[in-house]
Amino acid sequence: MKAQNLFQNIIKNWLAIIVLLVLAGLMTNLMTGDITRMQAATTNYEYYQNYIYLIDNIARTFFFCIFMLMVYLTYINKQYSKWCVRLFYLLGASALLYFCFAGIFIKHVFSLVEVEYIDKFHKLAHNLYTGPLYWMIIGYFFTPKILKDARKLKEEQELTI
Repeated sequence: MKAQNLFQNIIKNWLAIIVLLVLAGLMTNLMTGDITRMQAATTNYEYYQNYIYLIDNIARTFFFCIFMLMVYLTYINKQYSKWCVRLFYLLGASALLYFCFAGIFIKHVFSLVEVEYIDKFHKLAHNLYTGPLYWMIIGYFFTPKILKDARKLKEEQELTI
């Protein structure tokens, strides 16, 4: 019975599925390109530049997936789950861990980049710190509404019982 409901939801939301598959293909292509450019790098600067792009793409994908999972649980599944609150905490902990990692990683990169590229180092730091910031901000901007709607779902479910 559950497989039949899942198939019916996929048929109803075919446009959303296509958009998500296109986004997944795009992110996979970007990550594969970053790895290829890392392997073809001739200097430490080029290597770490592409490495930071790879970290940026992975972090963007991670934060986007958490946000979309919260949206799915609240608006598509339309059943209250404590997972929305847990995902909110995961989002916060992940953001803190990302910035801690970025601080440690940028110090490591600074010690390994060649002297002739040190004037471009600020670009590396900027890309590392601000890459996934867009999805973090979007996530935190819409999360209170998602949690409010999840609370309404909980109240509706308690009234129907």
